[in-house]
Amino acid sequence: MMPCPTRSAQRWRPTAPALLAMALALGPGALLAQAQAQAQAQAHARPAAVQVLRAEVGLLSAPDAAGRQAFTPSGVLPLRDGQEFAWRLVVKTTQPFVRVREELTLPAEPRTWGDPEPDIQRRTTPDGRTAITQWRLAPQDGVLQSAWTVTTGDPPGTWVLTLTVEDQPPRVFRLQARPPAGR
Repeated sequence: MMPCPTRSAQRWRPTAPALLAMALALGPGALLAQAQAQAQAQAHARPAAVQVLRAEVGLLSAPDAAGRQAFTPSGVLPLRDGQEFAWRLVVKTTQPFVRVREELTLPAEPRTWGDPEPDIQRRTTPDGRTAITQWRLAPQDGVLQSAWTVTTGDPPGTWVLTLTVEDQPPRVFRLQARPPAGR
């Protein structure tokens, strides 16, 4: 008599004798396929290691006396030399670092993407319109953030910012970059 497989509330898991019986009856290839399918199902059932609670893009104010900057969500970016804008993710995680891929695509190639920064992995696409940055960021009080600064020669139009956190679906933001009012 073959032992009955045990059942759990989550998923059927065969006992060791049942696995041995399956291996003998079906061959080792079938057992390996079953183990791989079970591992894949468990991986998909796990909650994400990083939960994004809120994602936004907006403008940063000039620093105050203490060096702090206010963040104001916005879909409009004034093309004013020195204007800073940022993306901000409020996350829940126990990981010390979070992988983020940032793609910033402009309607035309800018004069510059800024000076190279040795501790940042950044590349541009051959047409010069997109900068792709790979980050490993440490959440600060549950927040991940990165900023850019507008400079002379940045093109007006729709700027598209795409953020991918770990292996989650990308989040896409559109900014309307335009000359400041009165110009």
